[in-house]
This record gives sequence, C-alpha cells and structure tokens, in this order.
Amino acid sequence: RDEALATVRWAAGFDFPDLTIEHELLAVTEPGTYAIERGTLGTAGGLAFPAAAFEEHVVEQQVPHSTALHARLDGGLYLAGPLARYELNRQWLSPLALEVADAAGLGEHCRNPFRSILVRAVEIVYAVDEALRIIDVYEPPAKPYVEVPPRAGTGYGVTEAPRGVLFHRYELDADGTIKAAMIIPPTSQNQAAIEADLRNFVQARVDLDDEPLTAQCEQAIRNYDPCISCSAHFLDLTVDRE
Repeated sequence: RDEALATVRWAAGFDFPDLTIEHELLAVTEPGTYAIERGTLGTAGGLAFPAAAFEEHVVEQQVPHSTALHARLDGGLYLAGPLARYELNRQWLSPLALEVADAAGLGEHCRNPFRSILVRAVEIVYAVDEALRIIDVYEPPAKPYVEVPPRAGTGYGVTEAPRGVLFHRYELDADGTIKAAMIIPPTSQNQAAIEADLRNFVQARVDLDDEPLTAQCEQAIRNYDPCISCSAHFLDLTVDRE
C-alpha cells in the first residue's frame, strides 16, 4: 500500500496536456462498491441496463478505413475504462483512495484522458485496500467450488478489465457444450472514441514539427491502454504541409 500511495504522488507530478472529452462514459456499477467483477451497466448520462441487454445498446459496425470494428452506444461515441469507472463509482472508493484522489487533484470529475494514468494509480490504492479487507475477513468455505449441473441456456456477464467493460455471452446446449459465444473487449469498444480524440488532439497541434507531433500522438493513444499490437504499431504519421 505504501508503494501504491507513492505511485499516486509520483503520477500527480506529471505534466498533463489539456484535452477534455465529451463522449458518453460506460462502466459497470454496483451500489456500495467500486465495481470490478460484477454489476450492471451504467453511463454518466444516467442510462442503466443489465448485461443481458448489452447488445441491444452496444452495436459493433464495420468502417471503411479500418479492419477493426467500431462500437456505438445507442448510436453514439462512448468510452469505457478508468475515466468511466471514476465518473460513475468515485463515491465507492475506499476512504484512503478517495483521500489520495483529492490530494492528487482529480476532483469529482475527470474527463482528461491524459490523467487516466492518475486514476489508474488511485485504483491500485483501492485494489490494495480491498485485498487487505478480504484477507481480514476471509474464512475458508466448506467446499472450494460450487456444483453447476449443465443445462441449456444463454448466459451473460460483464466485468471491468483494466481497459474498461468486458462483455461475454455464451449459449450452451443441454450437456454444457458451448454452441455460440460473443466477447466484446474494451479496446474494440474504445476504438471509435480513440480515433475521434486523436483527430481533435492533432487539429490543435498541426503547427508542431513531425517528430514532436508523432511523439505526442503516441502519448495520446496510450492514454487508453490499447492492446499491445495496437499500442506498439498503431501509428504511421504522414503530414501533408502544402
């Protein structure tokens, strides 16, 4: 925990460029806890729906310029991840995590993706506090597992991966064989918002030379912690200065 607290103090000293996003924010929520492994879906705008309704609200679409699908929430751009979790669940942080969030200058709202690393640092403090709480009250169960007899049906689940909401849907037959599966990870959900944010970021900095502009674009894209292939190979910048 001491190391986690030191990390927040260290990250709070970074120089954060100005960038404010207006996208809708989507995260798992559950009253009374900073939701991670269970809950329902909620948005900053007040929308709420269960995991079973995820595909009614989130639709993936092909776009001409990319091999990656773009997801839309009720037709609009949205972002999952630390900014969304903080916006919807800040009040459920542990007292210590809430204290260091305030000391780091996060305030009640944070919509600057460059400061998402600071939110992540605060979340580490919360995770350590939660681990210590679980250890303090842990009692070994009578059995290390729960019997689950197979039956036909469809199951849905949402959790918070570090990058944001992770959705699963599985259809099983009577003997438990998986007939169909759908996984929608946070990186693909964030793709459209990432591209929109990058366009806005570049438009305000087109006067920079190519090298610093490339470096700042790389910094901007990694605010969202995309998967390793995306974070390492996402950018081939060509600037036409006619």
